[in-house]
Amino acid sequence: MLQWPAMKLVEALGIQPGEAIAFVGAGGKTTAIWRAQAELVAEGARAIYTTTTKMMEPALQGDGSLCLAPRPDAARIADLLNRAPHLVLAARRLSGTYTPHADHPVPSRPFKLDGLPTDVLDELVAQLPGVTWLIEADGAKGCGLKLHAAHEPVIPSHVTTVVVMAHLDVMGRPLDATTAHRVDDATRLLSVPIGTPITPTLFARVLCDESSLKGVPKSARVVAMLTQRSAALHPAALALADLLRERYSRVVIAALRADDPVLAALMQ
Repeated sequence: MLQWPAMKLVEALGIQPGEAIAFVGAGGKTTAIWRAQAELVAEGARAIYTTTTKMMEPALQGDGSLCLAPRPDAARIADLLNRAPHLVLAARRLSGTYTPHADHPVPSRPFKLDGLPTDVLDELVAQLPGVTWLIEADGAKGCGLKLHAAHEPVIPSHVTTVVVMAHLDVMGRPLDATTAHRVDDATRLLSVPIGTPITPTLFARVLCDESSLKGVPKSARVVAMLTQRSAALHPAALALADLLRERYSRVVIAALRADDPVLAALMQ
């Protein structure tokens, strides 16, 4: 079934309060998590933004709070959530400073945060029922397509939904290091040379390959989210989404910087 706007991002993704959701792939994971957390908090849910890898430190304001601890205490987290519903959780702040990407949409401080191990997050998820976990589980270095390394993605076993992301704006552009993270892996997977224009078929082959679904817990459902900058639906979006429907429980097309981010959602 195809559904059109007037739905929030968490609704389009099918996220329920109390779930643990891992975001992997490319095309705006940080922005997606930031918006999803804001929507959940606005509805009265308790939601935590965290990572199993590394992420830029958000510039928190108002009701935001940052908790840094290699093994966070569940009772301490529950207390923080009662006082500051926008909670960001990480193991530590890394030494040195980092410059956020010039076009980075989430206000950030010039530091990176080190993520928490999966076993620590699994314990916290079990100890804090009712809390929604939004977990950034890999990195893509600003590319629109992501090929995973052997150690990626890093997904806790308690995750109930995995959102696999990719950016539609690389469509038609050459397959290279600016459009695909680990482009050499992409050329091997697709059997095409560097510089080949990215077609909907090639794009879909990346998202439907087992490597894009690696590490997903057996009981978790898998959602694809195709992102774009323009609020006008990409000409190839619906045809591409249709190619993904056999692999994914739903496909969401979103302009994450728009006031109404959900452009379409195809659901089985």
